Amino acid sequence: MTTRKVPKLADLDVKPGDAYDQAHGDPDVPLPPDPREGRSESVPAPTDSESLPPVSILIEHLTPITDPAAKRHRIHEIIRAVALLSVEAQQEYRNVIIDAGLISKNDFRESLTEAKKAAAARAKAERDELASARAQTASRSVAPSDALDITEEPEAVRLITDAINDGQFTEIFLRGDILTQVATGEKWVLARELNDAILRRLIADNLPCVKVTPYGAVVGALPMPITCKAILALQQWPKVRRLRGIAGFPVPLADGSIVQQPGYHASSGLFLPEGMGVPPVPDNPTASQIKKALDFILGDFLADFPWLSPADKANALGTLLTPLLREIIHDVFPFVYVTAPERGSGKTLLADLINTIYNPGADMRVLPADEKEIEKTITSALRGASPIIVFDNITQTIKSPALAALLTMQNWTARILGGSRDGSYPNDRLWMGTGTNVSLGGDFGQRSVRIAMDYGKPNPDLRTGFKIPHIKEWTKEHRGHILWQLLLLVRAWQLAGAELDKQHVMRGFTPWAQVTGGILAFHGIEGFLGNRDEVVGQDDDAGDMARFLGMLKSRHGGKGVTARQILEDVIGAPRVLALEDALPPTFDGGVWNARALGKLMSAHEGRWYGKPLLALRRKTDHKGISWWRIEEWTE
Repeated sequence: MTTRKVPKLADLDVKPGDAYDQAHGDPDVPLPPDPREGRSESVPAPTDSESLPPVSILIEHLTPITDPAAKRHRIHEIIRAVALLSVEAQQEYRNVIIDAGLISKNDFRESLTEAKKAAAARAKAERDELASARAQTASRSVAPSDALDITEEPEAVRLITDAINDGQFTEIFLRGDILTQVATGEKWVLARELNDAILRRLIADNLPCVKVTPYGAVVGALPMPITCKAILALQQWPKVRRLRGIAGFPVPLADGSIVQQPGYHASSGLFLPEGMGVPPVPDNPTASQIKKALDFILGDFLADFPWLSPADKANALGTLLTPLLREIIHDVFPFVYVTAPERGSGKTLLADLINTIYNPGADMRVLPADEKEIEKTITSALRGASPIIVFDNITQTIKSPALAALLTMQNWTARILGGSRDGSYPNDRLWMGTGTNVSLGGDFGQRSVRIAMDYGKPNPDLRTGFKIPHIKEWTKEHRGHILWQLLLLVRAWQLAGAELDKQHVMRGFTPWAQVTGGILAFHGIEGFLGNRDEVVGQDDDAGDMARFLGMLKSRHGGKGVTARQILEDVIGAPRVLALEDALPPTFDGGVWNARALGKLMSAHEGRWYGKPLLALRRKTDHKGISWWRIEEWTE
C-alpha cells in the first residue's frame, strides 16, 4: 500500500485554531466541534472523544472528502484536536490514521508536536488576557479606608488583636484574665466570655474586613473560626478595659462618691446598664429622707418576718446592704444562711426578695450534692453577672470544701468549661442559702452569718395582716424605690465620715463586718452579729470534735495515747459508757481503724473545741509513732 505524502501544518495556509472553510470541501460533511469550546477561562480543558469522530468510524468520516487539500486540512484539524486528548487517546488515533496510510509516522509526530505548541501558545494568551482582566477588576475594587486586609492569616491575627487592644469593640472587656462581652437590652444585661463564634459576630458588626481573591477582586470577609481561636489564645491584654463587675444598681465607692450614670466607668471598672429604674441618689440627703428610708426598711419591708432575735433582724438588714458595699469593702463576704424550724416561716421569701432586688429575673439555685458539680456551679455563677447567688432549700449539712474555700478567695481559678486552660474570676459576690434547721459542717461555722426565724406557732404560712401584702410582686414593681432607700442609708453614713465599727472581728471577713457594722451602728441598729457564738456552736463537725476531745480528756487526762489505743479503749469499754458514741463519724460512714483515726486527728491538731476549750497536741517518738494528748485552755 502506497503512503501518500501529506503536507505539514506549516506548509498549509491554515492557522492553528482557524475554522474549517466549507468551500474547501463538501458542504454536506459536518465539521467536528471546536475542541476549545467548553474550556474554563484559565486552563484549556482537554477535548474528549465526543469532540472528534470516534476512532471506529474515523476512516468512514474521511472517505467522502474527495478534494485532497480539504482532506489534508481535515486530517490536521483532527491532529490538532487529538493534541488536547490524553496520551492514551492520542495513541489510539495515531494508530488508525497511520495504519490507513493517511500520514506517515514522522509527519504525524511533527504535526502533533506543532499542534501541542500551538495549543500551549493559545492557552498562554488566554491566561495573559485573564490576568489583565483581573488587574483591571482589582483596580476598580477599592476597599473602605478603615477596612482591615485579612487575606493572610498571620496578618489577620495581628490586626484584629490590635483592634481589640485599641478599643474598637465597645462591648469587649477584660474580666479577671478572660475577654468578656457585655451586652445590654432594655431590661437585661449579659456578660459572657468570648469564643470564636461571638468574636466573629462582633467583627461583623464593628470591624470592616476584606480579602483579595485569587482573581484580584477585593471582597468583604470574616476571619475563619480557627483564626479567631488563635486571637483568643493570647494570655495578656494590657490595653483592654478592665471590668471589675456589672451592677444593675448605683454603686457607692470608697472615695465617698456613688456611680449612678449608665455605661462603663474607668475609675472603678464598673459597668452599669441603662434602665436601672433607681431614682438619682442626692449628694446630700435630708434628715427627713434618711429617717423615712430607715423607717420603711425596718418598719415595713422587714417588719413581718418572725425574727428569732434582734441579731437576726440586724443581720438581715446587713445582708440587704452588702451587695451595695462591694466597692467600699474590696474584700470577700461571709456565707449568709436563712433558717427556720417550720416551712412557710419566710426564709425562702426573704432570700427571694434580696435576689429580686439585686438580680431581677434570675432564679435561685439548688446546691448540688456532688462536690465536682458544686465546683462547676461556682464557676458558672462567677462567669455571669449576678451579684448574688442563692441556694434554696438546702437539705444536707453545708460542708462543701469547694464552697468553704471560695468564701475566703478574692479570685476563683478553674478550668474554662469546654476549654483547655484555666480562667480566673473575681469573687465579688454574696453567697446565700436557705433551709429548714440548717446544719453546718467543715469550716462553715467560722465563715457564715445566720438569719434565723421562728414563728413560735403552728402553720406560719397561714398568717395574714402583712404591712406589704403580696410583697414578692410588690418588690418586683418597686425594686428601684427599695434600692434608693438602701442607698440613702449608705450615703448618710458616707457623709458622716464612714466610721467603721471596729468591735467586730470576724476571721477572714473583718472588713465586711466592720463596714456593715459601722453603717448599722450609725443608724442606731443594735445586735449585728450578736448570734456568732450560736453559729460557731452549730457547726456539726465542731460539735463532734468537742464530744470526742471531751471523751479523751475524761479517759486519759493529759496523758499521751496512740490512735490504736484509743480505738482499743473505746471498743473494750462497757457499752453503758457509750464511748463509741463519742467517736466522730467516719468519712465514708464505715468502721474506724487506727490509720483513719490518726488522719482525722492530724486534720484537727491544734484547733480548739468545746467548753472548756480543748485541743489535740501530738508528739512523735523515735519509731515515728504519734502520741496524742489533750490540752485544756486556761485563762
